[in-house]
Formats: sequence, C-alpha cells, structure tokens
Amino acid sequence: MSLLKLGAGNAKLADTILTFSTPAGHTCPGAKHCHVISDKVTGKLTKSANLLYDCYAARMEARYPNVRKARWHNKDLIDSLTLIDLTDLMIISINKHKAYKKAEMLRWFVSGDCDSVKLRDAIFNTSRELNHLIHYSYTKNLPLFLDIKKPENYRLTASIGGRYDRLINPVDFPRSARVVRSKEEAAKLNLPIDKKDDLAYGPIDQPFALLYH
Repeated sequence: MSLLKLGAGNAKLADTILTFSTPAGHTCPGAKHCHVISDKVTGKLTKSANLLYDCYAARMEARYPNVRKARWHNKDLIDSLTLIDLTDLMIISINKHKAYKKAEMLRWFVSGDCDSVKLRDAIFNTSRELNHLIHYSYTKNLPLFLDIKKPENYRLTASIGGRYDRLINPVDFPRSARVVRSKEEAAKLNLPIDKKDDLAYGPIDQPFALLYH
C-alpha cells in the first residue's frame, strides 16, 4: 500500500507536530496575493499577476525536486481515492509515521490548501478518529468552511489576502492571520505575531500576524 507522505517538525515547528502538504498554488483555489505555482515536472515557477509576496512553499518545490515529488504524490493519491478510502489511508499513514508516538499535533497544509469537499471531510473524519491530536490548518478557500461544524480538536485559521476575504466573519472564522512585513506594522494593527504556530494551534480564537519571510 502506498502511504501519504508526512513530515515532523521543521525550522519553525516543533518535532511533536506532524505535517502534511500538497503542491503549492495548484491546490490553492482561494489564493490571490501569494499565488505561485511550481511546474510538476520542471519546477519552473509561474507567478500570479496579483502577486504581493512570494509563496515560500512554491519556492521550496522549485528548489528541491524531492519536496515537489512528495507533494504531488499526496495530491495524486487524494484525487484517486473515495472519501472512505482516503480517510482510511490518512489514519493508517499517520499511525505508521515514525514520529507518531510522540506527536501532539498535526498541521495540515504546510503547503497547499484544502481544495475539495472530499478532502475536507476526510480530514475532519481523521481528526475525529485521532482525537488525541490537535489538528490545525490555514486556508484561503473560505467557501469550503462556511456553515459547517468542525471537530472539537480542529483549529482553522482564515488566511487574509485571498480571493474570498469578504467572507471572513467572527462566527465561521474567529481565528485569522494577516501577513505583515515588520513588527511595527503588526503593532499598528494591534496584532500579536505568531512565530512558532502557537497562535494557530492554541486554544484561543483570535486574529494574529505572520512576519513575511
């Protein structure tokens, strides 16, 4: 059986956080100011006309073929499976990961975004099944998350700067993130800066800032 490819931690995230990614841009229907894609075969970058800041995830795919290959592996598996089979594969892939026993959280979409009802429902099913973990993600695909009930252990952050910003409201998206270019800009907006994802997975729903890198 071919498993989904997951990671554990990175330069920003603790090694108790499992990570999951899909191809940047290709799976981001709500992206606008950060929409960049890396060609599946060549890695060549294509940037949106609305670009205000580069997509770090797409740059990594262009630079590292193995990263690009792993993310496309996940997307191709997702596209090929039914909801039930995808849910089962997610649970098995997480359980078999070498870092699973010490994991406390799972960040969905370090790269990419949730781009279908099937994928959303599979992730929510997995979150409910593996409810000892905090599951969390950022999204610009806001229509997919309107008027739905999330699992109790799922933390969703609306990422400002996309095509659907007008849909952000305190009921559906009480937690939101805005990219800023300096600490001073964050201070003017009265927003705390999230450096290690603490505000993305923490218990408090609030708006916060992310420093552009």
